Amino acid sequence: MSRDRFLLTMGALHFAKNPEARKPKPDDRLYKIRAVLNIFNTSMSEVYYWRGRLSFRQYVKNKRHKYGIKVYMLNNPDGFINKCAMYTGMLDDSGRGKGYSEKVVLNLLQDKLNAGHHVYMDNYYNSFGLAKTQLYQKTHY
Repeated sequence: MSRDRFLLTMGALHFAKNPEARKPKPDDRLYKIRAVLNIFNTSMSEVYYWRGRLSFRQYVKNKRHKYGIKVYMLNNPDGFINKCAMYTGMLDDSGRGKGYSEKVVLNLLQDKLNAGHHVYMDNYYNSFGLAKTQLYQKTHY
């Protein structure tokens, strides 16, 4: 989004407290931003199934939605996302091939190593080399 468009959007939005007489429903606490939320939700539902022309989308033949974007995430146990990385195709900086899954995990854990954390991951990302590397950096899984 350009700077001018951002400033125009910010100038059009107004979330200040209005007098009680203008309040439509007492049980809707989000009445001031309800229109913006509805527009956002409608846009997201339209974009979700959009295939587009991404050069880095993935095709998985066994999935119901066969095309998608591969996102790697570092989450807390309650689902809060701490860090994420997106696969952008064969020209990805981390490269493909042998050791790729280790590079992804170490990239996501870059700021969390040497702190005594425990990491839970899928068996696809599990390897002896990664376990050895993480053990030396005081991170267990």
